[in-house]
Amino acid sequence: MKKCLLLITLVATVLSFNTVFADTILAENGPNVAFNVIPFGSDSGTGRYQEIYSSSLFTGPVLITSLAFSPADSVLYSADVTLRMTTTTVAVGNLSPNLDSNFITPLTEVYSNPTFSENVTGGSETFSLVFNFTTPFMYDPGAGNLLFDLLISNQNVSLGFSRSGPGPILSRAWDNAGFGNAADDVGLRTLIGFQPVAVPEPGTILMMGTGLVGLAATLRRKLM
Repeated sequence: MKKCLLLITLVATVLSFNTVFADTILAENGPNVAFNVIPFGSDSGTGRYQEIYSSSLFTGPVLITSLAFSPADSVLYSADVTLRMTTTTVAVGNLSPNLDSNFITPLTEVYSNPTFSENVTGGSETFSLVFNFTTPFMYDPGAGNLLFDLLISNQNVSLGFSRSGPGPILSRAWDNAGFGNAADDVGLRTLIGFQPVAVPEPGTILMMGTGLVGLAATLRRKLM
C-alpha cells in the first residue's frame, strides 16, 4: 500500500511540473481601422492568403492552438478552408506576392474542413470566427516570425473582417481570383490561442531524478 501511495505521489508531482494553461494574445498593429473582405469574403473568390506575425509577441516556445478573427456582421459564415503554419525569416512588412518564396521551412497543416461553417457575431472586438486547430503548431519565436497560410474557396457571403493599419506586428500577402496577387503592410487583427510549453527548471529535474532513484531503491528493498 505504501509503495502505491509513493508511486502515485511521485507521478502527481511529475505531472504538476508539466501543467500548462491555454492563453490568447491579440496580434494587431493597432485598433480597428476598417473591415476587409480579403480573404474571408465571397468577393475574394478562390485563393490563397498569408499573414505574418512578429516573433516579439511571444517570450518562448508555444503550441499555437487557434486563430480567431472579428467580422463586420452577424451571419452564418461557411467556406472550404485549409490552414497551414510555419516559421519564416522574412520580416513583417516584407512578404512577397510570390507566396511560396515567403518561407523555407515546409508548411504544417493545422486545420482543414471543406464544409466549415460558424455563426459569427459582428463587431470589431468579437473575434467570433474561430479556427480551433486539429493539429496544434509548435512555434519557437527564436526560429523566426510566425507565418499563417490559408487556402480558401466557396465562401457563402461577402463579409469583411477587422484589420489594423501599418505597423511592426503583422502584414499580409494574397493571390485570389477577386483581387489578384499582391502584398501590403496591414493585416487582419488576430486573436491567437496558444499553450506555453512547460520546461522544468534544472532544480526540478534534479528533484524528479532523486525521487525516481528513491522509489527504485524502496521497491528493490521490498522485493528482496
